[in-house]
Amino acid sequence: MNIWITSDTHFNHKNIAGPKISSWKSGYRNFNSIQEMNTALIKNINDCVKEDDILYHLGDWSFGGAQNILYFRRALICKNIHLILGNHDQHIVDEEIESNGESFNPFNLFSSVQNTFTGYIGKTYFHLSHYSHRVWPSSHKGSIHLYGHSHGSIPDYGKSMDVGVDAHKEFRPYHINEILQIMSKRDISKIDHHGE
Repeated sequence: MNIWITSDTHFNHKNIAGPKISSWKSGYRNFNSIQEMNTALIKNINDCVKEDDILYHLGDWSFGGAQNILYFRRALICKNIHLILGNHDQHIVDEEIESNGESFNPFNLFSSVQNTFTGYIGKTYFHLSHYSHRVWPSSHKGSIHLYGHSHGSIPDYGKSMDVGVDAHKEFRPYHINEILQIMSKRDISKIDHHGE
């Protein structure tokens, strides 16, 4: 089974799409419209992540209200998406929502919804969070920390890595084997009393 990890798709978020349409200084990405960005991200994910694969999404799913949570979830062919909540996921609540005449529970659109995940994926121990940490569970023993939120703007530290779409040159998810290969070349960083 293939496992993929990404973060910060920010579907339908004008200010992140690119400088031509963003009211922010740069816009992070370089798309000409929100539609162009959404179409490219959906295609990039669907080209990699197949129906029976597993995708971990580390937060900041979509903008524009609850209806876009449903719309972009349906746009992805992967059936097994685990969502780690980000700071812009306030619409993903565990209650029935009425949108465009349809009632749905945003939690039920995903295989799981949680604030963080700590545990084994395959044979490797991971800590998944929307946010970057300098110390995380078992970091002093070589566990891997994956995060988003920062859009490739801060350096990775030890066995930690930004897996957001903006951190990947192809704006796509990372396959778990890519991550393991990158991490195999990194040293464990011990910055607190665990390094003594």
